[in-house]
Amino acid sequence: MATRETVRIQSIETDVFLDVWLYKPSGDGPFPVVVAGPGMTVTKDAGFQGLGKRWAEDAGFASLMLDFRRLGASGGAPRNLLSVHTHLEDYRSVIEWARARPELFRADKIVVFGSAMSALQMAELVVHDGALAGGMAQCPLLDGYATLSSYTPNPRLLFWAGVDYLRGKLGLSPVYVRAVGKPSEFAFLNAPSTYPGFVHMFSHSDTPFDRAPNVLAPRLSFEVMGTRPGLELKHAKCPVLLVQGKEDDLIPFSITSNLAAQAGDHVKLVVSPGGHFDVVEGGKGYEVNLQAQLEFLRALM
Repeated sequence: MATRETVRIQSIETDVFLDVWLYKPSGDGPFPVVVAGPGMTVTKDAGFQGLGKRWAEDAGFASLMLDFRRLGASGGAPRNLLSVHTHLEDYRSVIEWARARPELFRADKIVVFGSAMSALQMAELVVHDGALAGGMAQCPLLDGYATLSSYTPNPRLLFWAGVDYLRGKLGLSPVYVRAVGKPSEFAFLNAPSTYPGFVHMFSHSDTPFDRAPNVLAPRLSFEVMGTRPGLELKHAKCPVLLVQGKEDDLIPFSITSNLAAQAGDHVKLVVSPGGHFDVVEGGKGYEVNLQAQLEFLRALM
């Protein structure tokens, strides 16, 4: 049986710690390990428990599941100020923590996992960290420019993103907007699947979605727009698994499939049933997603 404990890992910021779940397989280490981060404003307790348990029990991999700084149980302020760069730093902090513990983890068998927006960091890491054994992502955001350009322009969101960006440059506090809304509501994301999808993910958490902090600083859109690591996947230094449904209404499947095709044979794309949130436990694409991940991890042993 897999066991779970919570560890606190020092981030790059002084006195700011990352709250991380460590899942361990039965038996003695050192274990291969997956370093996993959730997407956008999602926290590790919102639908990721099943993955950590199954990676341990069915593939023999430990996992380190983190909340990014300023989110969930991790430290950092101001809260809900998301950053692609900050999240990449947090991944690296956890990876280095694992590499410094050879009695627990195999440094030659570290895999990074990303979900939706955190696939940006996964792709960046597999291209530039030559010591990783592999990378996995579900419903992956790999090209911020192409993805955001596929959306209908939202002048109101662009206005507040501009205001928030300028406030950041001036060292002022963030302006916040609703992170997730219904199609009729003003929000950073309001595709038809988004609100019910987040409700479903947070149903696995102790905090239902209607009581979770559903805000973010919209300056994030400019940073995401300029982040395109999927274009470099052909230079990945390890095998990569991508899983996505063709009905995804947040990240066009065509973007992912084109990037995978351009990357070459070391990047595998698995098509799962349904859309963006169907890869989560309880969704109709979950078992396809999970089995693809387990097969990928076993092949790395």
